[in-house]
Amino acid sequence: MSLGASASSVSAAKAALRKQVRASLKILDDAELNRQSEAVCERLVRSSLFTASQRIGIFLAMPMGELRTGPILQQAYSSGKQVFCPRVMGDGWMEFFEVKTSEEAAALPLSKWKIPEPPEHFPKVEPWDLDLLLVPAVALDLSRRRCGQGMGFYDRYVQRAKQRPDGSRPLRTIGLGLLQQRQDEVPCESHDELLDAVVFPDCDIFATDCEPADPGRP
Repeated sequence: MSLGASASSVSAAKAALRKQVRASLKILDDAELNRQSEAVCERLVRSSLFTASQRIGIFLAMPMGELRTGPILQQAYSSGKQVFCPRVMGDGWMEFFEVKTSEEAAALPLSKWKIPEPPEHFPKVEPWDLDLLLVPAVALDLSRRRCGQGMGFYDRYVQRAKQRPDGSRPLRTIGLGLLQQRQDEVPCESHDELLDAVVFPDCDIFATDCEPADPGRP
């Protein structure tokens, strides 16, 4: 998308991209979704961003057409990390609440979008207290750009996380995607937050100050 592109043309390009990618995701069966999700998990958990983090925000997948984060939850719990999952609180606003075990995660009630959500009485974490945030997407590219569902939840949350106390570690963000979600170029607007890394089943890209534990691996 050229620098001179208008906001309306970028919005139209995003809408077309969402339609295209969603159509390609609808035809994925359970076996393929599970295979790709496991491969993403294997890459993610080898990264220094994951191994160094103690407090992780992890999204819980929609029932169809989205990378499944169950394997990542299992790895996080087995590594002794604190896990926090999102709950929609209002228009464009979400918070993350602690989910202490995989059994607790499996028993969460479903939102109107059929996504598991922690109740409001679970312990809430402030955005600036998370070490790592795993971000869902409709589309991602290897320049670490992301196209989300269009509601702005994650961009707003990351902007809040930037208001961290002086001297605290920055929140790192990793976009997770299936092969069908990888694009040559994702159209972006000024409010779109650039990710620190993207991880796909067959490759990953990290910002230069966020190299994985073994940067020489394929």
